[in-house]
Amino acid sequence: MQQQELERRWASAQRSEAQGDLAQARMQYEAILAMAPRQPMVRLRLSDLAQRDGRYRDARGEAIAAADLVADMRRWDMLPFATLRLLTFDERDRVRALILGADWSQPAVLAQSAVLSQHLWLIDEFDAALRLIDAAMQRAQSHHLLHYSRANALRYSGRMREATEEFERSIALAPAYPYAHWSLAYHEKSDPPGRRVARVRQALEANAQDPIAQAHLRYALFKELDDAGDADAAWRELEAGARLMRSHSRYDAVAEVRGIDALMALPSVAAPGVDPGFRRDGSSTGHTPLFVVGMPRTGTTVLERILGNHASVASAGELNAFAHALSEAGDLFVSSPPDAAMVERLSSVDFDLVGREYLARTEQRYGAKTHLVDKNPLNVFFAGFIARALPRARILCLVRDPVDACFSNFKELFEGQAYGYSYDLGELAEHALRFRALVAHWERTLPGRFMAVSYEALVSDPARTSEAVMAFCGLPYDAAAVDITRNTTPSSTASSSQVREPIHARAVGAWRRYAGPLAPLVERLGAAGATP
Repeated sequence: MQQQELERRWASAQRSEAQGDLAQARMQYEAILAMAPRQPMVRLRLSDLAQRDGRYRDARGEAIAAADLVADMRRWDMLPFATLRLLTFDERDRVRALILGADWSQPAVLAQSAVLSQHLWLIDEFDAALRLIDAAMQRAQSHHLLHYSRANALRYSGRMREATEEFERSIALAPAYPYAHWSLAYHEKSDPPGRRVARVRQALEANAQDPIAQAHLRYALFKELDDAGDADAAWRELEAGARLMRSHSRYDAVAEVRGIDALMALPSVAAPGVDPGFRRDGSSTGHTPLFVVGMPRTGTTVLERILGNHASVASAGELNAFAHALSEAGDLFVSSPPDAAMVERLSSVDFDLVGREYLARTEQRYGAKTHLVDKNPLNVFFAGFIARALPRARILCLVRDPVDACFSNFKELFEGQAYGYSYDLGELAEHALRFRALVAHWERTLPGRFMAVSYEALVSDPARTSEAVMAFCGLPYDAAAVDITRNTTPSSTASSSQVREPIHARAVGAWRRYAGPLAPLVERLGAAGATP
């Protein structure tokens, strides 16, 4: 009888969700837990409902409770659902523990190994991802998704030739799979240039009914044709791909304007003192967070690799830890950039709590080092909050020639809903101008905490620029750190393939080969005084 009642309530909850009656769905799920508390899927549904209500703490708590149940009950069939939910809250340690603690010999784990390995490399656990894929390949039939996931793990680990081979294996097994074509195009140039164009076009025809797949293939064609020197054909593909991405983007330029205006209206922050870092219990860590921010594709990864070479610096990669610390303190889901209402709500949170939460999320990443690089470009919007929450923190913002910066954004397909401004040249120009104004504002209002770093200076004179950066961060100069090829640590950013090369200035002025179609953007930036 109880099982029938549980099934009845579950069906009722699902109907209520489908009808948009979230309160009724939540009531039914909670009734199920009152009868039978060990229900990980119900916890996951409650986590999702809490997120839709904007209740961060409840959503996170339910996700953690669900993951604990999955591990305790050995419900490996639910493993990827639990880890995906944990990723929503940047719970990297819990994702790692859950997957590594699972029984990899179980069919339920092997069947989901492509997804689980992706979740591992999303938290920078590349070796573990490769081990899981290898275990699956030994026990299961070869599958294009396994080879695709393996290729990405190898690419991010710096094993470039092996990654190319795995992308090719994925394509051989599934010639129409769009993401392998797209990833390979941006990973390594074809030899000879243009060799892959015909097969990408064939994949494009096979995905005629899937606009997101088509967008990825259009970007792949842009890169292949651009490498082959066919700028006119390349631009047509890029423009078509960007149009597809913009049509599926939720980007709201008006909300961004109001949010940035609200950020710039916040009170100034005093110059830094000698306040120590602190843990949740108030004890000192002596740790110094280094935030590397800016528009994406403007040299943030290059600077991160230089700093990561320093003997006193550890690198955490691209974390979302500060946004989640704000979310926890404010009990809301923080977006980047925040809208005006969110800025107002965040301005009154307990910033000591934000700082303790952030340091708790990152403390283990320092190891024996004194400084930690957190390279998330979107943290530029939180610079004022970072200064309040973390007195020791230093914020390094890459600034690049605005046309080069815009072109580097326009020709990149970003995953998910990130950087939605980048698919329309008009919106891109306006965003770049707002970014420029925000950087100038932080320079004025965060003295001693915020430093703008010129991309052109970094690539033309990396030694001098790095010396100034290290001095700003309170680090002794380390000349050897400038050689980024010495940095063999993994990199999972969009620049993961390029940062294996020495620093170069080849990207300076790269927009000029597309000067014709970029003319409206150049004109808008020039009219605002953003170009020489």
